[in-house]
Amino acid sequence: METIEAKRIHIRFTRALSSYDNHADAQRRISRKLASLLPHQADTRYRRVLEIGCGTGGFTGALKQQCHIDEWILNDLCEDCQKKIEQLFPGTPPLFIAGDAETLSFPGKYDLIASASAFQWMKEPKTFLHKLSGLLVPQGMLLFSTFVPGNLYEIKELTGKGLVYPTSDTLVGWLSTAGFNLLHYEEETIVLTFKTPLDVLRHLKATGVTATGNGRWTRGRQESFCRHYSEQFTTTTGQVTLTYRPLYILAIKK
Repeated sequence: METIEAKRIHIRFTRALSSYDNHADAQRRISRKLASLLPHQADTRYRRVLEIGCGTGGFTGALKQQCHIDEWILNDLCEDCQKKIEQLFPGTPPLFIAGDAETLSFPGKYDLIASASAFQWMKEPKTFLHKLSGLLVPQGMLLFSTFVPGNLYEIKELTGKGLVYPTSDTLVGWLSTAGFNLLHYEEETIVLTFKTPLDVLRHLKATGVTATGNGRWTRGRQESFCRHYSEQFTTTTGQVTLTYRPLYILAIKK
């Protein structure tokens, strides 16, 4: 399994903050669908909510539309996300805690812990689920999305680089041992299309997904990558594909 270095992830996502919202098509779709899994009755209210890996606030905004939340605590590895988040809360910015969620101590207990497209970066995901269980009140909700095997398989096929994703069955087992009852889980396939392989690389850089790689893209390596990408992943309309495989989880603490 490729080593995930928090410093490398921090650098790549910080660089992508200004371009992320204009390129994160798949991530926006995932955030909207994930938020829709919560009960959405008019009187649904959460007293305290912790969001892990809030980024530029795409999922935060979706949660705001979905339910009433009295107190927000927002976290991201990148401290520069705070300015983006505060724009969603004019006049009354929530508590923002920058840093690695696996090592941070979060204050108090929560009715809901939510996270979109961040769980795959955790070094010890099974242990992290136990930590989240300890932060929830009894019957507290855990809502998150991550990715399963086959995510960005085009990149993995050509470069040999990428995360190793646990299967949905593995994650369900971890949730059970961490003290959760599963309410909903669902896999999805999102296929984006681009005009050229270079556009795929620009998309990955603009959204910070290249945080897994630490090699240099020489001109020769890039030309070889683009040639093989076109040979293997071109559609009948002449575009190339990039595949996301999100997994949506809603669980309740026993």
